[in-house]
Amino acid sequence: MSRAELKQLSKSQLKGNWKVPVLLILIYSVVLILVSIIQNHTDSGLGIFIGFIISLGLEVWGFVGFSKFFLKFRENPNNSKFEDVLVSKSALLKSLGFVVIISIIGAIIGGIIGVAAVASSVNFIFGNGGLSAVSWLLIILSIVLGVLLTIFSLAVSMTSYIIVDKENLGLIKAMKLSIQMMKGHKWELFVIQLSFIGWAILCLITLGIGYLWLTPYMTLTITNLYKELDKNNSLKAIETDI
Repeated sequence: MSRAELKQLSKSQLKGNWKVPVLLILIYSVVLILVSIIQNHTDSGLGIFIGFIISLGLEVWGFVGFSKFFLKFRENPNNSKFEDVLVSKSALLKSLGFVVIISIIGAIIGGIIGVAAVASSVNFIFGNGGLSAVSWLLIILSIVLGVLLTIFSLAVSMTSYIIVDKENLGLIKAMKLSIQMMKGHKWELFVIQLSFIGWAILCLITLGIGYLWLTPYMTLTITNLYKELDKNNSLKAIETDI
């Protein structure tokens, strides 16, 4: 199924069924904003810690909760329910593990890029406006690491769907299955994400309100892509067995 077909399918599924997805995104966004405001206006270490735990909990739950909701939604758009975002304890634990793994990888790569940026800036300022060979190597390394991080993120992008769709799989197996599914499809997903940039810019003009509609549209499109890849992957497995 092409990108245009996936987006058209998502629009047809959402037509007349926007209410629950939009309200769900609204509630989640409001809670995130309130937690952020509380964190920024408290000097208490305990308050900051509690705010961090709540934010982490929302991120962990949202990672798999929205995936489950939109998987259910695509099956029966006319009968979507708020409780479809609820997931099992097992799914939450896997989600937490995934968030921790991605955060560690991101922190390491981000740290290296940060050090490279600082070192290059210092060299530029105190090196008569020029960059040394080491600085250029650091810049190239930063670009390579950034590209690798993007590729890895695309490769494991289906993990949240696999966690709730195939609960018998552990986290590592779910990530491996996502990597397998995305072989030859990472660019396809990247282009799909890029295709929403125009809408995202328009949403900024509405002070972010438009994201209440864009987020369900974009998420459902990726959900439909997951089901398409899952179907193709299952067919390949059957053909291999035969």
